[in-house]
Amino acid sequence: MNQTSKNIDELLIRILDDTATRADLRVFAEWIRTEENRKYFEQYKKIWHTTTGVQCDDQVVKEGWQDYKQFMRVLPERRKRAVVLRRVLQYAAIVAVILSCVYFFLKPIGSMDDLAIAYVDITIPNERGVMLTLADGEKVVVGNEKREVIFEKTGNVNIKQEGRNELVYENVKISEKRNVEEEAMNEITVPAGERVSIILSDGTKVWLNSESAIRYPVRFGIGKRVVTVKGNVYFEVTKDVSRPFFVVMKDMETEVLGTSFEVNTYGDHGEIYMALVEGCVRVRSGNHVVVAKPNEQVALDLESRKISTKEVDAARLVAWKDGVLMIKNEPFVDVIRRLERWFGVEIENQCLQSSALLFSGVFERSGLEVVLQTICANLNINYVIDGNRVILKN
Repeated sequence: MNQTSKNIDELLIRILDDTATRADLRVFAEWIRTEENRKYFEQYKKIWHTTTGVQCDDQVVKEGWQDYKQFMRVLPERRKRAVVLRRVLQYAAIVAVILSCVYFFLKPIGSMDDLAIAYVDITIPNERGVMLTLADGEKVVVGNEKREVIFEKTGNVNIKQEGRNELVYENVKISEKRNVEEEAMNEITVPAGERVSIILSDGTKVWLNSESAIRYPVRFGIGKRVVTVKGNVYFEVTKDVSRPFFVVMKDMETEVLGTSFEVNTYGDHGEIYMALVEGCVRVRSGNHVVVAKPNEQVALDLESRKISTKEVDAARLVAWKDGVLMIKNEPFVDVIRRLERWFGVEIENQCLQSSALLFSGVFERSGLEVVLQTICANLNINYVIDGNRVILKN
């Protein structure tokens, strides 16, 4: 091994060890341009691909990389390249977690126009019931017990209804088409007061919160996997290195390999965001690109167009997918808006003095009255329910 090869191997370790400088990243970006080096990295990506679902904490990662670097130091120079990948397999549970992030650093960054599909706004009807729109335009109300299996004629696929609000695309083969726009598309809209989960054709699991929607191919093709969303949506993406997964929102996109994360385009505070639970994602808006880590939220200010990041408790943010309404130190005016979405009601607050108060609470699959009783008891106010309308009074 010559000195240049040795330096590259050391650089690779620094990048994977998260100690690389910006200068290191620039050198590596240049190095990866050659076909030989890309193939070398492809082998690493294959290792990553075989470790789907592996998780480990920071201490395990740290100790594992210490062991790996010690191995690299004592291995004779002439044997390093021959055996390095075999030895890496022993550390695959650790390498997999880190390589997915490094992959994003090394990929070329394009513009929003590079996407296989453009954002198309989805209208969420102001009516009860989760609605599935098939490729031929037929609309099906999800949860209809008289129809356990929905046949998607255009895509020749069975969609099974499991439970009240769960859809599963069964035994779907990969389409031979490369372009997303050539695929038959389905669309799901979720009104206020409802939630739904879907297992897409590639096995990716999706949860949609109230006032949310998703548009997706019946069959994913051999190229990029692309879906369009609106509202609050949580993903557990099935890993497939050869077919990266894109979530397109208005003004922002998220690219993943295989990971769990939430997107939110409600825009209640003039911003949309992505919150990462585990894995790695790359978030892009215009020419701004951010690679996020777990428990990090990436937000786009809709007015200034600036992107910011901050640490969050991602598990708390996504508790809604398990039927848990979790509120932590939120202004009462924001709590009211969340209750309106969650229960599909209109709330009139006549207690203006309570609007600026902060409120916290956890409600597990609780009904509207239980939540109202708890909140009103804490704030010493009363409520009246009139059909689909709630009035808060002193």
